[in-house]
Amino acid sequence: MKYPAASFVAIFLLASLSPWQLTAISQISELRTGARVEPFASNGTRGISITGAGSASAQQSKPAQLEFYEPSGQIEQESSGYDTLQATAGKLLGIAHIAGPAGSQLIFRDEWSMRGSSVELFRTVRVAGNSPGGFLSAITLTHPEVHSRSQVDYFAPGIIYGGTAHLSAAAIGGSLTYQNGGHGQVRIREDRLPAPLFGVRFPDGSSLTVLDPAPNGQTTRADSHDTEIETMIDERFRFGAIGADLGEGHHAQGFWFPGSEGEVTYRGNTYPGGQVQQWRRRYHPIRDGFLQQYRVDFRFSTNEEFPTYLKNVWRWAYSILNPPVSWQNIPVIRQCITDVLASQVEVRGDRAGIPNAVPAVPASGRPPSRQAVMGFTGKNLEAAEFLLADAQADSDKSRAQKNRQLGLAIFASFIRLKMDPPVGEGFLIDTGELALAIPRDHCVFLRSFGDDMKATLRAYRRERAKGIVHKDWLEWARRFGTWLLAQQNADGGFPRSWKPGTGEIADSSPQSSYNPVPFLVLLAQETAETRYLRAAERAADFVWAHGQSSGRFVGGTIDNPDVLDKEAGALSLEAYLALYNATHDPKWLSHARAAGDYAETWIYLWNVPMPVDADNRLLHWKKGVPTYGTQLIATGHSLVDEYMSYDVDEYAKLGRWTGDSHYLSIAKLLLHDTKNMVAIPGRTFDLKGPGWQQEHFSFAPVRGFGLHRLWLPWVATSQLNGIIELKDFDPALFQKWIEPERKPAK
Repeated sequence: MKYPAASFVAIFLLASLSPWQLTAISQISELRTGARVEPFASNGTRGISITGAGSASAQQSKPAQLEFYEPSGQIEQESSGYDTLQATAGKLLGIAHIAGPAGSQLIFRDEWSMRGSSVELFRTVRVAGNSPGGFLSAITLTHPEVHSRSQVDYFAPGIIYGGTAHLSAAAIGGSLTYQNGGHGQVRIREDRLPAPLFGVRFPDGSSLTVLDPAPNGQTTRADSHDTEIETMIDERFRFGAIGADLGEGHHAQGFWFPGSEGEVTYRGNTYPGGQVQQWRRRYHPIRDGFLQQYRVDFRFSTNEEFPTYLKNVWRWAYSILNPPVSWQNIPVIRQCITDVLASQVEVRGDRAGIPNAVPAVPASGRPPSRQAVMGFTGKNLEAAEFLLADAQADSDKSRAQKNRQLGLAIFASFIRLKMDPPVGEGFLIDTGELALAIPRDHCVFLRSFGDDMKATLRAYRRERAKGIVHKDWLEWARRFGTWLLAQQNADGGFPRSWKPGTGEIADSSPQSSYNPVPFLVLLAQETAETRYLRAAERAADFVWAHGQSSGRFVGGTIDNPDVLDKEAGALSLEAYLALYNATHDPKWLSHARAAGDYAETWIYLWNVPMPVDADNRLLHWKKGVPTYGTQLIATGHSLVDEYMSYDVDEYAKLGRWTGDSHYLSIAKLLLHDTKNMVAIPGRTFDLKGPGWQQEHFSFAPVRGFGLHRLWLPWVATSQLNGIIELKDFDPALFQKWIEPERKPAK
């Protein structure tokens, strides 16, 4: 069920109700899991208790919780049990009064109800009287059993997956929160979360997850641009915070409204150096008649390993938030994006390539980069692959011939690079000198070659199907593949990077060993040499055994090494599906499901509105454009992009091959909603024209802005991959999904 949006204009009602007998209360007190919801009294205060939920059992004797902020900077917490706790119409109704500053009073009306495995709170807080300060209210449930942070798994989608490993120490939920003066408090603004939920899973497999089922997210320009971390009071704040405090071993989970964030927050104007151990405090005014109103769901579960818990709780949130598909004209978008891609190919002498970064807006004052590189952000060979694919499908012969010539020219330029060992990832367009994806690191990355060697073989296969055989492409890929096999460790892992030209290992971390798997599978098929397939299987077995079986996917992005990130899950999904398709071994499909379940938790399931008083001319993400389908990139910051537009076909395959229709809904969401900020005819925003798209944005501070206004080749190729590969995989499904849904006539 999708609840109505939280409102500040609800009428406050306090009914005169007669208490039921406790036997009557028991009729509504048992959850699907067998846990019992009961009134709870401690030291004369009335609250709520959930028992029979294993270690996730929780209680709260003082559910009415407040934090007051005075202009002097003084902060005080107050909490209270209910003055009355009554039962009526299958619900528990609690009323509490708390005295505020300057003679003010805050009156709580809490309505608790039980639904399936969840306890739901619908709360209204009314202010009586006035005070110059501000306040926030909260609801937390505390777990009586003592557990250290290392004994439990936290889940905050896109931010925390399990423990503190593979989070940078200063990140939200990182190790510094629990050491060196940290107080163990994790409260996250919900605009920073793809779904506003936070869960704790205990050693016995039980868990409690907190969800805002009706997020609003409204904010102001001042809040959005607060990079100095200042305290603010404003009645327009409609976002909450969600998380857990660890006090003396007792985890307390809850929701705070409005959303003060700490004890770590991100400045928002820097990446990744904006992590600060500080509180970004937000309050509402203490003004007579002011109302707060919000809902919070508490879901209890038992006997789940972390990957199963992650999957089930995410799907629970998905069913409640129910993200809509925003239909896009996919054929038009494909042509516009391809035209932009073709327009950026630069030819200099015998070289052709696409610069690694180009301004997406007119008159930016920033010149394009001059390096054309493989993989990751450069994707030159993937771009060439799709130029050739477009040429095969285009009925416009002139356009098709132009795109074909450009694609062939890019391949001809790159296959001159020595790959055994690799001398570089590309070249400078103007001079032909060797170039690297990240020059400051002075190394070449496994990810770069995994991406574009795979694209080379896909293009080779597509061309061969049309009767055109590029033997030099295959031989170039084979030379790299043979060299790569010599780099594989005895345990199946591959190094992360090497020094260019020498093959000396620069970074031995094997966490990203899934990267070359699809390439090796294709190489085995095109050469009929099984050694490449065996190497792919060994690499996949390695990453599964070293973290992925526990739901942790690491090391996808090359500029943020070995942290939990989205691309690790998405690339692993592609790798496992490639192995399943080649071998039909069901274990690879099972692994693919786990990777897909993880990767989709980075997708925004709710719409984050741009600041109400922002200037739309200045915003990068424009007002009124829904944010569904966009994804966070990596832990440690809150930038978002549309990378998973690449994975439309991956989720379609999961849906078809497993019979699980949920994956098809993810594929359809990624096909359409990732195009919301792509410029098309009649909807160009402030971009250069149809087909252009900015690389990334943020929905947390600084909301609606990216760190730059650049287009990178991967932005185009990810969108095209999802479209072209879905059409190749299932033409009928593709055709069905690109036709606008028509409502039946009344």
